[in-house]
Amino acid sequence: MANVNDYTSGRILTDTKLALYSLKFVKIPIVGSLIGKKLLKKIRKFEPKQIDMETALKLIQESRKCAVGERVCRAIHKNSEFTESVFLDELAEGLVEVGKARYVTKEEAINTLKKYNNPLILSKVSNKHMEICRSSPDVCVYWNMEKCGLKCLNR
Repeated sequence: MANVNDYTSGRILTDTKLALYSLKFVKIPIVGSLIGKKLLKKIRKFEPKQIDMETALKLIQESRKCAVGERVCRAIHKNSEFTESVFLDELAEGLVEVGKARYVTKEEAINTLKKYNNPLILSKVSNKHMEICRSSPDVCVYWNMEKCGLKCLNR
């Protein structure tokens, strides 16, 4: 299970880079299926889920704290389109503390998500839904897994 420290330390970036690299370069069926199973096992811990704006609004309203920051995958793909994620509660606190996000009001968090039309993805961190990402399907690890036939997104 990924936790807040994985995000604040940057370990999540290393793991995401490795996953994307694996998806891009492993094409041999047997090796690919073994790697695919390992990737799915790791990714399923996040319980990634495509959500609608109504679900995102509810999560934001129920949170204690909100922060906004560049989506995680953008740190890997600097030339990809810019979108932001909303981080909640302990993840918000951790990312603000290390300078990777800024605190915002609940209204500002909602308005941030409304600025973009990209699909919303909800992820669990430390066994709690704390990341709402305006994903960029071209570079998102979840969407790339789906494109490779590794079904990981709940809808």
